[in-house]
Amino acid sequence: MGGGLERAEHEAFAAPARPLWGFGRGGWATTRAPGVAQGGLARGRRRGIVAPILGWALMIGCVEEREVLSATKLVAPTPRAAGTPRRPPASKFPRVSSCPKELAAIERIDRVLSRGCGPVAIRAGYRLDAGSLTVEPGVELVFDRDAELRLGLGAATKVRIVGEPGAPVVMRGVDGGGWRGIRLYSGADDALLEQVVIEGAGDPDLGALYVESQRVSVVGVTMRAIAGLGIYVRSSGSLARFALNDLEGVATTVAAVLPAGSMAAVSADNRFGADTRLRLLGGLLTASCRWEDPGVPVIVSGGVEVAGEALATLTLAPGLELRFDADGYINVGYYNPGELIAVGSAERPIVMTSTADSRQPGAWRGVSLYKHARARLEGVTMRYGGRLVDRGVLFANGEAEVAIRGCTFQDNAAGVVLDRAEVRLREFSGNSFVGTPRPLTLAPATLGAIGEGCSFGGEAVTLNEGAVTGDARWRDLGAPIEVLGPIEVEGATLTIAAGVELVVHDGFSLSVGRRAPAALKIEGEPARPVKIRGRSERRGTWDAIALYPASHDSSLDHLHLRNAGGEAAVQVLGSASATVTGLRCDRCFAPALTWSCDARIEVGEVLASEGSPPPVASPRCE
Repeated sequence: MGGGLERAEHEAFAAPARPLWGFGRGGWATTRAPGVAQGGLARGRRRGIVAPILGWALMIGCVEEREVLSATKLVAPTPRAAGTPRRPPASKFPRVSSCPKELAAIERIDRVLSRGCGPVAIRAGYRLDAGSLTVEPGVELVFDRDAELRLGLGAATKVRIVGEPGAPVVMRGVDGGGWRGIRLYSGADDALLEQVVIEGAGDPDLGALYVESQRVSVVGVTMRAIAGLGIYVRSSGSLARFALNDLEGVATTVAAVLPAGSMAAVSADNRFGADTRLRLLGGLLTASCRWEDPGVPVIVSGGVEVAGEALATLTLAPGLELRFDADGYINVGYYNPGELIAVGSAERPIVMTSTADSRQPGAWRGVSLYKHARARLEGVTMRYGGRLVDRGVLFANGEAEVAIRGCTFQDNAAGVVLDRAEVRLREFSGNSFVGTPRPLTLAPATLGAIGEGCSFGGEAVTLNEGAVTGDARWRDLGAPIEVLGPIEVEGATLTIAAGVELVVHDGFSLSVGRRAPAALKIEGEPARPVKIRGRSERRGTWDAIALYPASHDSSLDHLHLRNAGGEAAVQVLGSASATVTGLRCDRCFAPALTWSCDARIEVGEVLASEGSPPPVASPRCE
């Protein structure tokens, strides 16, 4: 590829879309596509105009039609009687139905090229600025080398270029040579190209088909011997339908560049070259969309935001492969409700990875789920993400609602980060982490939602400090759990299953019932004790397990402690009640167990070793 669009795959086209207005020839015009170097895509854009009222609303992608209408309706229409059909307004332009030998001037007419007309020569100076263009089946348009079909540059222009099987509309260059392409400017909303053959077109900046109008339908279009990009839809434009097209004749790596909102128009029945890609520009999706698998990778340049006043849902189809550049990401539910549904299968997983030139951990940012987000991920593979290590490749905070099942996280700088206790983790099971340090980071309140069948690639799960305020059971994850700070259990029962190993940072403590009734149940077994040890091998690097007066009916069975400090490794305070058996303390700074005179305690075997003081410090009670 050469020119503005023909970059290496790693280059970004745009950050989240923003209007960049300037006054150009013919009216208000965007002077530069976001994220594209001046002199690249922007050169072609200066030829056109864009409606300033619609510019921002239509740039954001997946915008509902009613939103567009409300943005442009200045006077309420007269109500129609029930059953009265809508009639298009009468055209103010003259209708011309001749079959000309050539088109060379600027026109503002309703031009019809009737069935079988042609060949019609299109010269470099031809433009239809307003009115309409209807091209019927079998028409052949032959373009000079510097010619292009420019439509809708000045005002509203209705475009219908429609062939039929066996009689397509053919557009080609003189004697099989090259020509510039088709340009649908802002006046050409609702244009339709169907059963059209585009041959020999190409432009390094604008492609064979350039779109900045709204709701364009491209159906059954065949592109042959295309020298540059196949189709480029600006952030201010959109597609209504893109189906049954054959772009195997596009020679460049990127066959099409689309706004994120237009990806929903791309069906699964198009044909692309085996080594080609689609590229999405970042943008905001405010209404529900489904992205089908086009059969080739889709490069995501910049950020895709999913949020709407009503719930906006982005659904990813099985088999879809998204390749993110360095600035690529998906955000869901930041300001308004948003939802991500990505359900693949073993045969057709959904893949989120980096562009081909940057296959290393942290090459792209990841997916973030915010306060107003919901997400269901199943059969998804996420690779080379986690550019922001503290957020991982999949991040959730606030009150995000998340279910993650049967997903693979491979070669990321960090894995899944469930940042706050308020995150509503509905399911987390059957997930695997490979080559991903810090595979899972979460709050104590969320750890109990981790289900079975997960593997963490020999890495530790990271547990932030915090509180457990609802009944929870921590299962053996088959990996150590690295605990960063103190944990409190209040108004709940925390059960820790046999085989769990906590590796705690300096200053760690586990307090139970300090402010509200609570209980701690340690369910260790002789062959699979629960282990709590310091991250450092020094004696007394962490504090103690403290059962406060509001804790009742706690039980500590086969608990092995190491490096504990405090007055004792386990303290039963005030009127707390507990049963302790199979307690062992290695390299501890203080006795393994002590209790208050008012405590109700049953004590079984308690051991101390590796330089620990005597295991039990009985209280002196009167």
